[in-house]
Amino acid sequence: MTEELVWRLTQEVKNSSDGRVLLEITSPVATVTINRPDKLNAIDSAVMTGIRVAVTGIEDDPSVRALILRGAGRAFSAGGDLGEVSALVGDKTRFSEFLDYWHESLLLLQDSPVPSIAAVHGFAYAGGLELTQACDFVVLGRSAVLGDQHANFGLFPAGGSTQRLPRLVAPRVAKWLLMTGEAIDAATALALGLVNRVVDDDDVFDEAQRMAETLGRKSRAGNAAIKAAVHVGAGRPLTDAIAAERRLAVDHMASDDARTGFTAFRSRTTPVF
Repeated sequence: MTEELVWRLTQEVKNSSDGRVLLEITSPVATVTINRPDKLNAIDSAVMTGIRVAVTGIEDDPSVRALILRGAGRAFSAGGDLGEVSALVGDKTRFSEFLDYWHESLLLLQDSPVPSIAAVHGFAYAGGLELTQACDFVVLGRSAVLGDQHANFGLFPAGGSTQRLPRLVAPRVAKWLLMTGEAIDAATALALGLVNRVVDDDDVFDEAQRMAETLGRKSRAGNAAIKAAVHVGAGRPLTDAIAAERRLAVDHMASDDARTGFTAFRSRTTPVF
């Protein structure tokens, strides 16, 4: 993608979200920032629009190999914007449409061929936690906390946590977190496998950047195929999952990137994709 196209995409993300989402691309890494620090990065429809525009735009740039998602200010995200939600829940049709938009947005992030890393500092609550669950990897600050707080207020975690969380941690653990609203610290989140790494608070973004650059040296097509295989096999019987994996493997192993890898292996050099 040319500098002009990158500039256009960054402006489109900013304008479509009313400045609530910012995009920066320094290939091979794109950084998406939720930019509502005065609202603790509460997620409303404008934020979701900005994320959607960023993710779909990044997919059109083959030089981008990883995406970092972060929050501005003192936290990753306090969750969904309850001002917007409370105005919708009385109308089941409108609220259902809102949930459709939310779920479609998270699925775009979840299913993107570009792997994503949530860089979490401060806290990620409720909808903020749901957003991290749609990412492939999570880096957490040592003093950060995670939690789904819906149950504390008699609300339903309708952004996908009832389905994603039990796939990330043991179902009994997921149900406890969802039904009590209990927040957990970084050490517990790491022990549960809910995050990949815990680092000092000041190092969260730097660690996410290092992870993104590692991914950036790999084949984008190869990582996209691996990600697709993991997703397509989830919840399927093993024989069905392996059959789905085989189809993806056959396609990728005939690709230019695979040929580049074979050539590098034979010549004992590092492949450049």
